[in-house]
Amino acid sequence: MVDFSDVFQNNMSVNTLIDSLSEGVIFINQKGKIVLTNNKSCELFGYTRNELIGETIEKLIPNKYKHTHHKHIQGYFKSPKTRPMGHTNSKLSGLKKDGNEFPVEISLSHIKSNNESFSVAFIMDISARIKAENELKKRNLELDAFAHTIAHELHSQLNSVIGFSQLLLNNNELSPAKKTSFLEMIVASGFKMNSIIREILLFASAKKEEIVKSPLSMTDIITEVLKRIPAKEKMNTEIIISNNFAVSIGYGPWIEEVWYNYITNAIKYGGTPAVIEIGSSQSEDGYNKFWVKDNGKGLSEKECEFIFTDPEKLGENFIKGHGLGLSIVNRIVTKLDGWVQVESTPTKGSIFSFFLPELPNK
Repeated sequence: MVDFSDVFQNNMSVNTLIDSLSEGVIFINQKGKIVLTNNKSCELFGYTRNELIGETIEKLIPNKYKHTHHKHIQGYFKSPKTRPMGHTNSKLSGLKKDGNEFPVEISLSHIKSNNESFSVAFIMDISARIKAENELKKRNLELDAFAHTIAHELHSQLNSVIGFSQLLLNNNELSPAKKTSFLEMIVASGFKMNSIIREILLFASAKKEEIVKSPLSMTDIITEVLKRIPAKEKMNTEIIISNNFAVSIGYGPWIEEVWYNYITNAIKYGGTPAVIEIGSSQSEDGYNKFWVKDNGKGLSEKECEFIFTDPEKLGENFIKGHGLGLSIVNRIVTKLDGWVQVESTPTKGSIFSFFLPELPNK
């Protein structure tokens, strides 16, 4: 075997260049043995140079690929050319010294010295890229579901407006009471559509890095929410509000929408009569819990699992009542570095909660 370190012994600038590259560089001979590496390749795989020089390249390849890799090396040296590896649907992985695998992107080149051919592999760790791609795919799926839910909810409310309007126009025999009832339903659907559009615009208007988070006065926010709910909807509902709320950091306009969704759902799906409790509790992990408890029929285990993330799985009737609002709640709270939760038992009511970072000590 040629001592490849002698190839560039009279050209130290080339050695320095190879060692300074941000990619891992590994030279192998026709037998597949490593004859030269750079600092980055040692860093990527967790070996020292002495541990790699003289070893076969299979040392850096996961077991599942080793049985075919030797044939690939032979094929490459029969027809050497510069080309990328793993640019199709195939995925390439490297094997670290500690046994962990990581995704890599490899480009191959070749060089001749003293009548011997060598393959040069340029190696990049693409773990960060793969993670970003997976997160983007997940986000796109969520956005597709979110857009579908929005369209479904707006379409439902619009159908209600059109339907009752046509009844008013085409039926002259309706009693005054019926006309009033239909008009109230039209107005209610209009308010619902307005609320949906307000929530969407609010959520889309500011990026996470653009909002200014500050200590939240939950009592004031909840007071504003209750003003937004028509008096007719609050009739025969007992709302019990805590005197003291834990102080957290967040963005007031967004949190108002969270409370609005939780409280209106509790009113709509509470018992008869509805009894709603609103409060908070301090956690020991740096987050505060804020919650709305109702005395409704409760939710099944399946409903609790999908209610915030995939309401379509719960059926059309459920989407009409909860889907859009809770999808927005989930996204809002996540953007504020918190999370949402539902605790429920059939026939025993539900507790919808959200968690936000507590006010830091100065």
